[in-house]
Amino acid sequence: MKILKGFTLAEVLITLGIIGIVAAMTMPSLISNYKNKAIDAQFKRVYSNIYNAMKMIESRDGTFPQCFYTYGKGTLDEQKFSQCIDFYEKITKEMHVIKICKGNAYNDGCIPKYQGVNTIKEYEDTASIIGCGGYAQNNILNKNWAYVFNDGSILFTYAAVSNNYNNWSGVFAIDVNGKKPPNKWGHDVFSFAFEEKKPGIIQMVPTCSLREKGGRTSSDILTNVSK
Repeated sequence: MKILKGFTLAEVLITLGIIGIVAAMTMPSLISNYKNKAIDAQFKRVYSNIYNAMKMIESRDGTFPQCFYTYGKGTLDEQKFSQCIDFYEKITKEMHVIKICKGNAYNDGCIPKYQGVNTIKEYEDTASIIGCGGYAQNNILNKNWAYVFNDGSILFTYAAVSNNYNNWSGVFAIDVNGKKPPNKWGHDVFSFAFEEKKPGIIQMVPTCSLREKGGRTSSDILTNVSK
């Protein structure tokens, strides 16, 4: 009769230990990938809503309000921010805004307490934040405008919205899942602006890409839209 030899207790414990080590090494990566995919899906929805709103505005009005900038020969050529009030009024209406805060966005309940360019303790990098003072925490919480949409996502501006040509309120950030955590730059909050690539062709582009530790750039999240 053939005698079957079983595993010893020591062998079982060693095997379980190896499995535990492998799981500990791979689980954080798996969880991070899962969270990124969820954020990507939510961003695609917001991105689609923005572009559908733009199409509706252009179809109805025959033009797009001047709240964008243009580039010429690789450098900033012209900023066209003279109709930003009209832009935000129209695009947020098409996107079914349910709450607007024209300043005091944190105290009035439009946004959670975001970190600003001056208060983030751990940056993934600092190269892309030069000149992004509009995203100082005090500006975000108390001065800049914010819009809450019926899907829970939030759009808040780089500056208080006006039709001042040099105002830069055409730059904005999106929190793809609204007040749900983590509410961190590069994780679920990303900054963009509209750029006129050529006459009549306007696209959303990354700008002021603040990244808290472990976060992705606005360019990263835009790239994933086409995947």
